[in-house]
Amino acid sequence: MDEKFLAGVDIGGTWVRAAICTADLNEKNIKKTIIKTPKENKFSISNSICQILSEIFSENNINVDQILGIGIATAGPLNMEKGEVFNSINLGFKVIPLMEPIKKKFPEIQLYILNDGNAGVLGIHYFEAETDEKDNLVFITMSTGLGGGVICNGRLLLGKEGNAAEVGHVLVDPKSKKKCNCGASGCWEAYSSGTGVENRTLDALNEGKLNSSLLKQIVKNNLSKITAKEVFEAAKKGDELSSKIVEDCIFYTKVGIGVVNNCYDCVSIYFGGAMMKDKDQIIPLLIEQFEKDPIRFTVNHPPRIKSTKFENEIGLMGALALVKYKVEKNKIIS
Repeated sequence: MDEKFLAGVDIGGTWVRAAICTADLNEKNIKKTIIKTPKENKFSISNSICQILSEIFSENNINVDQILGIGIATAGPLNMEKGEVFNSINLGFKVIPLMEPIKKKFPEIQLYILNDGNAGVLGIHYFEAETDEKDNLVFITMSTGLGGGVICNGRLLLGKEGNAAEVGHVLVDPKSKKKCNCGASGCWEAYSSGTGVENRTLDALNEGKLNSSLLKQIVKNNLSKITAKEVFEAAKKGDELSSKIVEDCIFYTKVGIGVVNNCYDCVSIYFGGAMMKDKDQIIPLLIEQFEKDPIRFTVNHPPRIKSTKFENEIGLMGALALVKYKVEKNKIIS
């Protein structure tokens, strides 16, 4: 009998990742590829996914009838029933069809779709979570945007359209004038996502109140090269402006953790996403806060704070886990 495989795709604001793995979802058997997120038109992403999946199947001599399913994790908000992203903030277009064009290319293959935060928490659940964490678990991605996924009492929380844990748009500062890409002000994403860090840095540079000589030195005075990566690097070296930006990023992440824990009473919160490349400047301060003085931010017993070993690939791992759980009819997503 032909060997069976699982396929997964993770769509982010900067990168699209795809992978294939044997049906046992052995981490050692995962083969991955990555491309820059295309934003020429609303069908660019789905067309690119069809192309890279076709290439993966061909390179590995796999027929479509060997694929048990394709799991798609995407930045949201997401309409799971229609299989499309709506009110898109970081993907270039307000509405992005995914399910229909991909299904047209691969009509023989079952497709499953989740918000990338929800996929991320499935990835944590399958690959990393300890036994006592699995039933009450939260994942938060800090990347181009900021999102989350929640497993509560052994069930993945979805909501009416699949966006139940869209924590990036929790209001962490009601009086804030810091605009989020969603159009609101004071969102957690506006402070603690990669885009938020970059935008706040550029605003602070325009204000000119804080010394930014080290940051400017790092980017060789080319402000267009500033991303969260350079800001965290400058903060580590003592740059005044960058240190303030990072300090606020961490403070509002503490606020966000408090909101999440008050709402979901979780055992553990895992962080992932591209910003975890600077986790040594973030995670220890979060752990210290919720070990020494949790009551400032949460009334419930505090969660464990961890970072996923997969960093910005956890959405892809969750897309694969989604297919495996669907095939096995796992109660977590039933």
